[in-house]
Order: sequence, then structure tokens, then C-alpha cells
Amino acid sequence: MKIYTQFICLLIFFYIIDAQAQLPGWVQISSGTSADLFSIHVTKDSVAYATGSGGTILKSTDGGLTWSTLNSNVVSNLFDVFALDQLNVIAVGDGSTIIRTTDGGNSWNLVASGVTETLYSVSFSGTYGICGGELLTILYSTNSGESWHISQTGSLNAFYSTSMLSPQIGFVAGELLDVPFNKPFFGKTTDSGMNWEFTAFFLNNNEGTAHGIDFTDEQTGYICSAVWNGQGAISKTTNGGANWTTTLFDHFLWSIDFPISGASQIGYSVGDQGIIFKTSDAGLTWQPQQSGTSQRLNKIYFIDLDFGFAVGENGLILRTTSGGEPVEGIYDEITEVNSFKLSQNYPNPFNPSTTIQYSIPESGNVKLEVYNSLGEEVSVLVDEYKEAGNYKINFNAGELSSGIYFYKLTTNNYSSIKKMILLK
Repeated sequence: MKIYTQFICLLIFFYIIDAQAQLPGWVQISSGTSADLFSIHVTKDSVAYATGSGGTILKSTDGGLTWSTLNSNVVSNLFDVFALDQLNVIAVGDGSTIIRTTDGGNSWNLVASGVTETLYSVSFSGTYGICGGELLTILYSTNSGESWHISQTGSLNAFYSTSMLSPQIGFVAGELLDVPFNKPFFGKTTDSGMNWEFTAFFLNNNEGTAHGIDFTDEQTGYICSAVWNGQGAISKTTNGGANWTTTLFDHFLWSIDFPISGASQIGYSVGDQGIIFKTSDAGLTWQPQQSGTSQRLNKIYFIDLDFGFAVGENGLILRTTSGGEPVEGIYDEITEVNSFKLSQNYPNPFNPSTTIQYSIPESGNVKLEVYNSLGEEVSVLVDEYKEAGNYKINFNAGELSSGIYFYKLTTNNYSSIKKMILLK
């Protein structure tokens, strides 16, 4: 009981003295490239890949704080990327390009697509994947992208977005020339991409092109579009795509993401002029967020409800750990060692691993411990002498249950405690 009481007292004390300033919800991260970025995908353990013009592929292993450029061995524009895990990644692009790595991007191999059309999007659930492209091309794979089969190709217009909800159920979205109109075009498969049912629809009586798609369950889905009159649109279905209701916006929208399957309420969409929208009521209303940029945003992707990225023109990468909302907190990235600092872990909430970052301006013995909500020590991450500097460490809570945990840094005469949430 005494240890528990001391722990709670310390917790309260350090929350009181750790005064914090309001920080932006979206922070621009240096990508190291000026190439346009078209897509980003992040694994559950926060390894991220981004693709762009001229064969650009970027990788981050620290939750998107720093990025390195990989050699893709192609010069084609790479319009989409999907990471099955840290090592196995698929990217698609111009001229029917499909490239695949099985070693985390150290080497990339061309994969035969069987078509000649540009491929715009790729998505997987487990080992089952689909790919969409020009001429309403749809490809499907059953072996993690090692080989591909043609479901259809050769019609006018294109599919620009794909989404696999499960190994059997997947969706595509694009544009159909339905003379004399061009309509957003939606497709659904229930047999892993072999066969499809399609629906074309107007955007509140307007023509347009669907560019992003995401479903939270088999019946509930969302499409974002560019309307031919210059507006953007978000359309929602609650009956598996048979019918759609549409909300119009001022600018073209290029990507949409609802990070949690099931009865998800929270989603995001991005588009021209740096626009970011967020819904907290399953698409009933959409609120604009401050992105800090006026450049076009091509893709948005969230790992969970709060931790996400947006990428766009000229190598632009935006990152948030707060669902895009301004927060009271400390910047994740420590740039100067002029004071003791224990930063908020990222991502948070996390499952099952997260990164903890700290800074010490003086050498000394350092101890970094993790406690559960009862004040019981569950892990010692660091317990050794450290030179002055910036440090980061990965905490894997795979054997722990969901709940609130606390991590405590002690060194010299400094001590600080922060809260983190494990959500499995």
C-alpha cells in the first residue's frame, strides 16, 4: 500500500508541475524529398512506407518521425503502396508496374501484372489482395501479391481506389462513362476479387469521379470524389453500395479513411488546398482541421483513431498523434539537449508496441520503468549509465492486457511520469 500511495503522489505531483503549451494537431515532418507523394501505409508496429513520383519510396521505422529513401529500381510514378507487415510490401503505378519487397525494402522485384494499363490502387486483407487501374482494370491475388490474376480490363475510365474489408470482401471506386454522363463507379466482390457487382451514381445530380473508398463493415461505406463543377464530395452507403447519399464541399477530395472496422464513428478525408476533414458521427457532419499547408493532399491513413498521416505535393508529410486536434503536450521530436525531458509515447493508444523518447542533458544513471494502474512495476526498460543525449526505446506490451499504464523516468535529480493506453 505504501508503494502504491507514493506512486500516486508522484503521478499527481509531476502532472501538476509539467505545464504544457498547446501544440498543433498536425505537424509537418521532413521527408527528404521534393517528389510528389501519392500514398502512405503504416504497419501495426509503426513501420511506414510512402510512394510517389519517379519511383520514389520512403520508409520510416520510428513511427514516421524520420524517413529514408529506398531504391525501388523503377522510375514509374508509384500511386499506391500497401504494407502487409514490416517486410512484405507491394507498390503499384504507371505502365502496369507492380513491385514487391519481402525484406523490408532492401530489394524490390517486378511482378507480372498481365496487363499494360496504369495501376492506381492496391489493398490486402491477409494474403488476399486487389488492384485497380485504367480501363476499369481489376486484378486479384491470393498469395500476398506474389502473383496476380485478371478479373477484368478493357473498358473506358478507371478504378482509382481499392479497399479489402476481409479476405473475401473488397471494394473498388472510380469513374464510368455512362453516355452521355461520367459517374462515380463502385464495385463489390464477395469472392476475393474474382467476380464483381457494380453501381454507378450521381453526386447530388452532378457528374464526377470517385477517388477514395473505405468501408467499416459490409454495409457501411464511404467514397470521396472530385465533382466536375469544381467541388468535392463524400458519399455514404448503409446498404452495401446499392444507394448513396452525398455531401458536397468546396474542393476536390482525394482520399478517405475510417481507421476502425465495425460501427466506426471517426473518419478523415483530404484533398486540394491542404484540406482535411474529420467526422466523429459516422459521416453525418464533417469538420475542417488546420493542416498548416495549402498544398494538395493525396492520401490519408490512420493506424488508430488518433495516430495518422497525410501525404501530398512536393514531398509533404503530415503527422498527428491526436486525431488532428490541437493538444496540450510536448512535441514528439526532441531536437536539443538542454533540459531533462520525458516525451509522450507514440502511438498512443498503442497495440502492442509504442516508442518512448527522452532527453538528458547530463550523464548519469537512468531508469525507465513501466507500471500498471495499481502501481505495480510490469517492466524495466532502462536501468544503466547513459551519456547526455536524446534516446528512444520501443516498449512491446504483447503479454499485457488492455488498460492504462504509466512510465517513469528517473535520472540524477530528475523524475517524470506519463500515462499511456494499451488498447487491444
